[in-house]
Amino acid sequence: MTFLCEQVVSEIDRHDLNCDPRIFHVLHLFLTEPDSTVAREVQRLIASEEGLTAKALLFVYENFVQPNVSSEKQFESMKRSHGHLDAIRSSAENSAELCKDAKRKSTKDDVIKALSDNMAEILSRTDKLEQELAASQSEIFTDSLTGIYNRRYLEAEFAARHSRPSPKYFLALLDIDHFKNVNDTYGHIIGDQVLKLVATAIKSLIRSQDVLCRYGGEEFAILFDSADETECADVVERVRLGVTKHKLVNRKQGQTIGSVTLSAGLALVEPDDDFDTALERVDRLLYKAKQAGRDRLVIQT
Repeated sequence: MTFLCEQVVSEIDRHDLNCDPRIFHVLHLFLTEPDSTVAREVQRLIASEEGLTAKALLFVYENFVQPNVSSEKQFESMKRSHGHLDAIRSSAENSAELCKDAKRKSTKDDVIKALSDNMAEILSRTDKLEQELAASQSEIFTDSLTGIYNRRYLEAEFAARHSRPSPKYFLALLDIDHFKNVNDTYGHIIGDQVLKLVATAIKSLIRSQDVLCRYGGEEFAILFDSADETECADVVERVRLGVTKHKLVNRKQGQTIGSVTLSAGLALVEPDDDFDTALERVDRLLYKAKQAGRDRLVIQT
């Protein structure tokens, strides 16, 4: 690490740059990832008439480095993360000041020492921030009742897939039949238990590559990573039949609730679909399954 720091500092000295942590970051990437976009931009600057200036490197940072550091942008509204972000900024700013002081002394070893002394603290704070952000992300994307992904995650996953070229895959919506009767007859506490049981059952019946979300109320969505209709339909049918086999019992009351059935719709998501368009298409198929007598799957024709 010290040798790498020395290389970065040599570049800073050679081009008469300041020790801004962002500049250090860009030059670090330039030296460690020579095939990266950042490295190519730095190489272009070196070859240009302007040369390697602080202004140019900050432009590279803001346009090619910062956009890929998405955690701060994605979670900037989270109060728990703000304190750590501020602390990291403070440490980085302190590093910059120490670098400037050391550079005034014109001693390369002092610059390296200034960077090294602050590196451990910055890394420690960054690790803590990443843990906080991971916990926050889990909270944001998890349904609090069932413990599976929620609609927000479904939307995020949909957007991620549509950032790929020509995405095509199947999406299913499943609805617990006559769920209102369960709530009306046994109460919402039992209704919540039924939702949790159904979510657990579905999760155990899908494959590892399938994404299960609670879409809302008694509706669940399965996002497949496949455009094979037969394959996806087989999974939905396995889920429906598997859930029906579970006999529900109110243990406190000693009452047998019976079993639940699921109605489902399955449709292919096209590359040009937005989230609402795709969901509306699948929802229409789910409605057809309900209208046809429930306890069945309707597939897009």
